[in-house]
Amino acid sequence: MLYSWSWPTSDIYSEVVMQSFEYIESGVLFNLVDPINFKNFRYTGKDFAKHGEVHTFIINYVDQYKETPSISTLSENYPTLDTSAQTLNYDYAVDQFKDQVVYRKIVNSIQSQKELLKDNPSKALSSIISTLGDVEIETDEDVSIYNDGTPARLEEWKERTKRRQMGDGLMGIPTPFTSFNNTGVGWMPGELIAMFARPTVGKTWMCVEAAATAVMNGYKTLLISTEMTISAISLRADVVLAKKMGYNFSHRALRNGDPIDEEQYMKFLKELNGRSLLVCDHIEGEATISIESIARLVRKHSPDFVVLDGIYLISSGDSKKAMWEQSHALFYGMKNLCISTNTAIWVSTQATREAANMFEPPRADQVAFGDALIRAADVAMAMCLIEDHDDKRLMQIQKYRDGVLPSEEYYLHWDVDCGIMYEDNEFELVGEDDDF
Repeated sequence: MLYSWSWPTSDIYSEVVMQSFEYIESGVLFNLVDPINFKNFRYTGKDFAKHGEVHTFIINYVDQYKETPSISTLSENYPTLDTSAQTLNYDYAVDQFKDQVVYRKIVNSIQSQKELLKDNPSKALSSIISTLGDVEIETDEDVSIYNDGTPARLEEWKERTKRRQMGDGLMGIPTPFTSFNNTGVGWMPGELIAMFARPTVGKTWMCVEAAATAVMNGYKTLLISTEMTISAISLRADVVLAKKMGYNFSHRALRNGDPIDEEQYMKFLKELNGRSLLVCDHIEGEATISIESIARLVRKHSPDFVVLDGIYLISSGDSKKAMWEQSHALFYGMKNLCISTNTAIWVSTQATREAANMFEPPRADQVAFGDALIRAADVAMAMCLIEDHDDKRLMQIQKYRDGVLPSEEYYLHWDVDCGIMYEDNEFELVGEDDDF
């Protein structure tokens, strides 16, 4: 034997910052009683050195009771948790926890090659380098291993199946369109939905309808308007949400100060209190709304659904680049935001003057830099008026990734003054040549 070497023992834990792992793990777990922290926590029970069963308990508790357990519930069921960690800052705790996970994986990777190192150091070195590379990938927040040997995707499929069997049988966020919902798939996390039309056709109203539909189904929604103030957009939301809740108001009356049923309006506003709708029309300290500021809002408030009215007025952050480069960066930046935050985002934009016919859906090449928008979007829709039918709109689906719809065009009943917008499957447009 050419090599005589004593292998480091597990006492190494007491010689580094890892000595506080019980305290850090307790702090992480106590912070997971916050639903947002629980939703965004990316580690599993096997990543804990001691308290993995507590993490499993939290997951099972949420599955059974549809809410996270309280701190007292955790303390009562698991007295080994360090209660002094209850006030530990979550971001700090997660950073420390990540370091501990990486440390343990490195130590375990090296220790697993102990016997080989004694017999064949060169081969052991190659194996250690390979396993350490695996550790780097496993702990990289920017990439994920395709298959780590766990049935995670099978469990995800089971969860999707369970959601379809519950309630209205819909996965994802409900849409304003029955044809979409009837496929069993709504707006899914990570999707970018784009809608465009000529001015005055009703883009903002459609944005409000999409947001209201999500809110009424319990999804926290962030509505960002680059074209209207919070006051103006809120009046539209009032009319649409009120209609869905059984009230009847006129947008014209609310906006112009015409007579309304004040008692009913007060009742509606009180009943509406607590609905998960956040509205934004500017960013404090910034001249314009940028893709970066939207990203900060999404990460701060963790909405399930984001509706952006007027993406063409969003700043891409680099005014020195050509317009097509800015638009490309904007649209793909929005798609990247969808993916990185696992959030469904709906955006609207305007067609150009080339789409002169208000009664035909604008094409992608009739939208400013629409080609980039179409490529980045998972769903792309164009809306137009219907001649001689002021109470109708036509919605044309120009892209629907990963799915098949029964039709590419849908008619909408349209009475926005009363907050009414829905897919009208009974309407048929009769052409001049059909009446003979």
